[in-house]
Amino acid sequence: MDFRSLPLWAALLPLLTFNVCYLVAVALEHLPACIPYISGCTSVSSTGRMAPESWIFKAGMLPLAVIVLFVWWRCAEFLERGGQPAGRLWVLRLLGVTAALSLLLYTATLGIAGDDYRSLRRVGIDGFALSNFIAQLIFVVYCRRMRTERTRRLWQYLAAICVAVPAIVIAAELAKWLGAPRHPVNNVMAWNALLLQCLWFGLLARLLPD
Repeated sequence: MDFRSLPLWAALLPLLTFNVCYLVAVALEHLPACIPYISGCTSVSSTGRMAPESWIFKAGMLPLAVIVLFVWWRCAEFLERGGQPAGRLWVLRLLGVTAALSLLLYTATLGIAGDDYRSLRRVGIDGFALSNFIAQLIFVVYCRRMRTERTRRLWQYLAAICVAVPAIVIAAELAKWLGAPRHPVNNVMAWNALLLQCLWFGLLARLLPD
C-alpha cells in the first residue's frame, strides 16, 4: 500500500463493514430496520454479534486493526519528514499499537456471552476509540505548522472533527441527563462518532502527499 491508500482504507473499511453487516442483519430479521444514525434503534456492536453478519464483521475488523497501526506509524514518519523531532512521535506510534490491539480484543470477544467477555469488549472498544482520538489530536497539533495553501482547508476540517467528536459525547450525556432514553442516545452517538472518524481518515488521505 502507498502512503495515501492507508488512511483511505481506514475510512472506507469500517464504514462499509458496519453498514453492510447492518443491512444483512435487517434482511435476516436479526435487527430492526431503521436509520441508526438518527433513531439509534440498534448499536454498532449488534451488527456483528450473529452469523452470518458476524463473519463479515470480523473479516472487516481484523485487517482494519493492521491498517490503523500502519496509518499512525506512517503519519509519524510524515510528521518527522516535516520537521517534528523524532522523540516526540513515539507517542503516536504507541497509540497506533494500542488502537490495533484494542480493536483485535474487541473483535475477538464480540458475540461471546459472559460478564468477563463484556468487560473485555468494553476495554477493547474504549481503548480503540480513545487511542485513535488522542492520536488524531496529536497529529492535528503537530501538523499545524506544516500547512500550505493546498492543505490549509483540509487541516481545518480535521481540527473541526476533533472538536465535533467530544461535542457529540457531551450532547449525548446532556440528553440523557434531561431524560432521553439511554440506549438510543448512546447508539446515535456511537454511529455518528464512527461516521466522523471515517470522515477524518478520508480527509487525512487527501492531506497526505501521493
